[in-house]
Amino acid sequence: MTVSHKDIDYTQLSPAERILLAQELWDSVIAAKRAPATTPEQRAEVERRMTLADLGQMPSRPWADIRAAKPPKE
Repeated sequence: MTVSHKDIDYTQLSPAERILLAQELWDSVIAAKRAPATTPEQRAEVERRMTLADLGQMPSRPWADIRAAKPPKE
């Protein structure tokens, strides 16, 4: 069965309820297009990097500096 947005009378919903409905719809689209699951090795690498970042041992630069930097020449 196909349901059109014209078949649903959302005008009876409060603005807050319509926002929640829109969020639920958006979440369902995102869930349907999820990236493939990560491998155990990828998860371990993310955990390793997060640990280093938490300890202040992960090299980093402010986003403003990165954004302002010119791309490297090829």
